[in-house]
Amino acid sequence: MHGMCVPSHDFCLTFPFGGMVALFGVAGYVMRRSMPSLISGVVIGGALIATGAASLRAWSTGAASFPWTASSAAVTGVLAYVMWKKFLVSHAMFPSGILAISSAIMLAFYAKNLFIDGGNPPKKPAKESAD
Repeated sequence: MHGMCVPSHDFCLTFPFGGMVALFGVAGYVMRRSMPSLISGVVIGGALIATGAASLRAWSTGAASFPWTASSAAVTGVLAYVMWKKFLVSHAMFPSGILAISSAIMLAFYAKNLFIDGGNPPKKPAKESAD
């Protein structure tokens, strides 16, 4: 498993990003008792983690992970748009500003992965040990 997760694989950043989104939703609930924050954060974060897991599974089997990376990008694009609009109204860095900025960065990463890199690099065959 050493060397498997490098920044050129979408799932390597999708998992922590999805976790951050979910944690921000929980933080919104804890700080302000905002049920919409909790639900949207957990649902969107969970969707990102699920698409990351599907991308990892596809990559692990040698199948195309493009649809899963594109799905992650779509969810992230919607999140970036909604959080940017919210930030423009509230001017609050937490959570809308941070989520808008991090979503934009992730969207750029997904675009690079999909359109410049051509998707996740293929899985390298396991090296056979010399007996």
